[in-house]
Amino acid sequence: MSDTQPLFARQPIYNEKLGVEGYELLFRPATQDHRFDPDQATTEVVLNAFSEVGLAKSVEGGSAYINFPRNWILSPPPFEADSVVIEILEDVEADNEVLTAVSALKAKGYTIALDDFEYDDSKQALVDLADIIKIDVLAVKGNKLESLMEKLRPLGKTILAEKVEDYQTFSQCQSLGCSLFQGYFLCRPQIVEGTVLPANKLVVMRLLADLQNPDVTVKDLENSLTNDPSLSVKLLKIINSAQYGMTSKVDSLQKAIVLLGLEKLKSWASIIALSKLADKPSELLYLTLTRAKMLDYVARELKLESPDMLFTVGLFSSVDAFFDQEKETILSTLPLEKEVSEALLNFGGPAGLLLQAVIHHEQGEWGRINWQELEPLNLTEEILEKAYIEGLRWAMHVMTSLLS
Repeated sequence: MSDTQPLFARQPIYNEKLGVEGYELLFRPATQDHRFDPDQATTEVVLNAFSEVGLAKSVEGGSAYINFPRNWILSPPPFEADSVVIEILEDVEADNEVLTAVSALKAKGYTIALDDFEYDDSKQALVDLADIIKIDVLAVKGNKLESLMEKLRPLGKTILAEKVEDYQTFSQCQSLGCSLFQGYFLCRPQIVEGTVLPANKLVVMRLLADLQNPDVTVKDLENSLTNDPSLSVKLLKIINSAQYGMTSKVDSLQKAIVLLGLEKLKSWASIIALSKLADKPSELLYLTLTRAKMLDYVARELKLESPDMLFTVGLFSSVDAFFDQEKETILSTLPLEKEVSEALLNFGGPAGLLLQAVIHHEQGEWGRINWQELEPLNLTEEILEKAYIEGLRWAMHVMTSLLS
């Protein structure tokens, strides 16, 4: 992979209502060569991310949270102040040079955040300048977290809890006064023992079961879709969108099935069915669509036999979070192929290995991608990065169609 194509990912930052306030851009250089200047690497990654996807699209109209090392603070890139939150890394020393530079950035209208914050008298001057204080709740737990929040609350700063891994931690941080949240809790189920699946979720689950039935016929599919007028309308709207470039209007499900084929139509219907779960934030669907498209792109680039199957793996990779039940429970009700279930439950088989790599990429966990196991599949960092960019673009387009 060339030095001009570094890896990047983005991680959403939520407010208390689970709306997305912005995204932190996560990045690393495309080479592990120790001669590679880290500031230059960061610059190239950010500029590549912005040029490939566009800053406004990368953060969906919110703010881009970007880690600023010392050199960036002293000589900042020409970002628009209202589109960027400057994250000052925890290892940046609050000396006079840094404080003067941060004061100048704040005067220009930039929002200042302190990353991985732990209270230290030597950083008081930075605390005074900061708008947002980020606390790693995996590192600061229990009484230590409560004590830190007691010190911070009177300062009137916005507190962002990062590395929130489950809903219990999310609720605790809310109760302590945090108003922004970052982590993977949204991708995990909010399980309450003994609860019955609500009627609307039962309807969606039954539809998904019908759609994934390997014996479903074109007529069966047409009947299932016709029984849900809103689903049919959305489906025809997406098919008639610019993405497919149809020369003539597709005005019936029968025509759509003929043009797209059974597998593609089943995938689209499944996407729209999941989007009907109104109690789930749109970001969960966004992430799921990005995963599905990444796997589809990778399968096609590697010339694997079943891109549609890999798309399905991505589409159902967060099914437990959609339905707030254990994945095993959900999958037992869906007639998925054995290869799909094994990939989803155990990261088994080639599909499971690729799913695991995609998840590590989206979370910026570059070091956890097992390239040795992936070697027989010929997956490269360049393919994975291109898949991520393609996944983001595609998911943006689909979400626009679904929400309009």
